[in-house]
Amino acid sequence: MTTKETPSNPEPIIIDRKKSEQKERHTRLRPFQDTEGHILDAVQRVSQAAEHGISAYVKARDESVEKRGDEAFADILPNMAKGMQAVIETIAPLPVDIVNIFYPERVRTIFEDGIRSAGSATFNMGRDSEDSKKEDNTK
Repeated sequence: MTTKETPSNPEPIIIDRKKSEQKERHTRLRPFQDTEGHILDAVQRVSQAAEHGISAYVKARDESVEKRGDEAFADILPNMAKGMQAVIETIAPLPVDIVNIFYPERVRTIFEDGIRSAGSATFNMGRDSEDSKKEDNTK
């Protein structure tokens, strides 16, 4: 009989396994977080528009002062118009931001599903009446 010598410190067995992909966490707060993000986008857009408008006005006013000196105040309306133009250009996408606040993706999906089911019900009702007409004509 042969005896096997067992080492006092056996080597551990290492098992390699692939890490599973992390699943996206869904919480009940997700709609509120999305809404907060849309509100933040809208507020940032308004503040950027104000900053761009004021910058454009100040730039136009400074140019008027260089050209006309003390008479630059006469250019106040054209300078303000340049500032307002910059505001309008920056704030143009704001209606989309507002719609996203009050009409989030979840509501859109529910609405689309409702329209789809109503449309298919209407379509099927029309087919049922056409099928019954065909049956009446064949009799």
